[in-house]
Amino acid sequence: MSKKLSAAPTIFAILGLVFIAVIGIRTISTPEIWTHLAQGRTNAPISYLEVDSAINTTPLYDKITHTLWSVGGGSALILVNVLCLLAAFILLLKVAEKWGGGLSQGFALLLCGHLIFRSVDVGPQTIMMLFVALFIYLLSTLKKPALLFGILIPLQILWTNLHGSFLLGPIIAVLVTIQTVQSTKGASRKKEIGIAPGIMGGLTLALLAATLINPYFTKLHSQVIAGIMQPAPTYWTSLLGDYFQIPSQKPLIFLVLILGAGGLITLKKRLPIMLTTLAVIGAFLAYTMPRTVQLFTVLSFPFMVLSFTAIGEALQGSFKTLMGKQAKLLAPLSQGILILLLILSIIPIVSNCAYAKLGSTSSFGFGMQEELYPNDLEALLTHEAFPSGEKTLNLAADGGYLAFNYNRKICIDYRPGRYPIELLEDLNSMMLGDPAAYDRIFEEYRPEAIILNTLNPISTQGVVTLLSRRIWRLAYFDGTTAILLLNKEEFAPLLNNKEVQTAGLVKLEAARSEYAAKVGKGCRAGNPAELIGSGRIFLALNRPVESKAIFSLLVQGNGAIPSTWVGLGNSQLLLKEFDAAMASLNKATELAPNSLLAWASYATACKYAEQPEERKKAEKKVLKLIERNKAKQTEEPEPQPESEEEPATKTSLLETEIPE
Repeated sequence: MSKKLSAAPTIFAILGLVFIAVIGIRTISTPEIWTHLAQGRTNAPISYLEVDSAINTTPLYDKITHTLWSVGGGSALILVNVLCLLAAFILLLKVAEKWGGGLSQGFALLLCGHLIFRSVDVGPQTIMMLFVALFIYLLSTLKKPALLFGILIPLQILWTNLHGSFLLGPIIAVLVTIQTVQSTKGASRKKEIGIAPGIMGGLTLALLAATLINPYFTKLHSQVIAGIMQPAPTYWTSLLGDYFQIPSQKPLIFLVLILGAGGLITLKKRLPIMLTTLAVIGAFLAYTMPRTVQLFTVLSFPFMVLSFTAIGEALQGSFKTLMGKQAKLLAPLSQGILILLLILSIIPIVSNCAYAKLGSTSSFGFGMQEELYPNDLEALLTHEAFPSGEKTLNLAADGGYLAFNYNRKICIDYRPGRYPIELLEDLNSMMLGDPAAYDRIFEEYRPEAIILNTLNPISTQGVVTLLSRRIWRLAYFDGTTAILLLNKEEFAPLLNNKEVQTAGLVKLEAARSEYAAKVGKGCRAGNPAELIGSGRIFLALNRPVESKAIFSLLVQGNGAIPSTWVGLGNSQLLLKEFDAAMASLNKATELAPNSLLAWASYATACKYAEQPEERKKAEKKVLKLIERNKAKQTEEPEPQPESEEEPATKTSLLETEIPE
């Protein structure tokens, strides 16, 4: 896939850029954007639980984001994000020109697009990609010291105030310095250097010093390090990730590593130290921490192009030896394969099938996915009787949204390295039913309200845990948001507010009706967060009639999601529809053969359906999976048929039926 193989060296790179642009044009679903908007408005602490030393690591990005939002809303943010993404890869294409032609570049862009598809939402990670590409490009092309100092130092100052990845600037400069020192060893190469190693070393120090030009001086560096050392809580790709059991990206990353190894074996050129080292660093980060895949693509892009070129030239030589004149067919064949792969990659994105399959709540186009958060709740959250921010707990998913849209102090959000790890552990344990963690949280913070995002896996058990204590009541529920208040007289105006409660259920019914109208129309139905969240909550609260209605509809819309079949099967099990439950849960085990929950539920269904042989087989599989998952040590609850006695939590739910 060298320049010789490409009849039109630029058209394939352009097609690859089109693919990158299509990936970037997606509705915003990341909860992190709301934190940036909230910080951009005031740059003041938005949480009442942040450690005293915590500071904002993205002050300039937040200010720019808030300005863009004020001008053009979510569409402006998406457009600028796409432009930054394209600019990053255009710069990398300029660097990669030396190492491969348009066809190799097109294949590299195709591969990068698939790598970043899950995570390339609107956020400062795109700014990181742009600045890494800028530094690689400028340090690879500029040879005049005055230009390097005059351009890179201001860029470093900007980078420092935009994103916490700014230390990559000096690191890239260090690698270039080492590369320059290595190049000086050969006298014949001195004319190609253009800048002395000593000057490059001085530039590295100057860039490092430039990182101190920020509102917080060295405190910014400390906060960045804290975020690396204590990353939780973090958000990566989708709030529905656990529900869809999204497959790992490691096989695709491993494919890139194999291509790189193939390139090294067949390469006939000397590798630049900087590009090689960056590719190795990127590969290590991506394989050990898949959420760093966007960084991996920019660090490794020139090396990917080089690998495709080397492999292409090797194949061309082999084909020429074996096929003689027929080897010239390799060029049009390779071009046709790239075009076909690009088309086959773009169609699922614009049709939303790719988003539906991977459990993303985004879709192709412009806009914001506000239904994922506590939206349209002014009447409740701004009511004079609703507890203040300091008396309200929330999960990370809703933190930024609450801070920006309701101007409230929050408990936590997704910013890493700024909340006490003990608090995060206790909050998680409390939701999972640990009484000691509940007591510590209650004694320390005395919460009067708890806002739960039902898409978080701990929320399902959390609602049950809290309502079982009898001092909490469910004040609002709309599928994705559940709000609980202490059962106190002062909150009676909210707990008895039928208008607000009905509004939540009306929203849920509207989501159900909208999804039902789309069922049968393929991927257009998407992933209805309201139905997924409500189905799990109704099932947890022992409301199998409602949960069955929801999961049955979800199965009609997308029958390839194991968790939907598990939900349907457990609903049928609670309704004593044992044969139907067994069939649904058997389907779940077929779709997810390594799901402990699916097999445990199936074993229970077999027990009540009086199928001893199937039960024995299922229980044997459960034991194997428990052995395999010993590290997790999580005990899956076994669903039981509904008893004649009413469960304690059932009467706490709003007594309104979900229309079927």
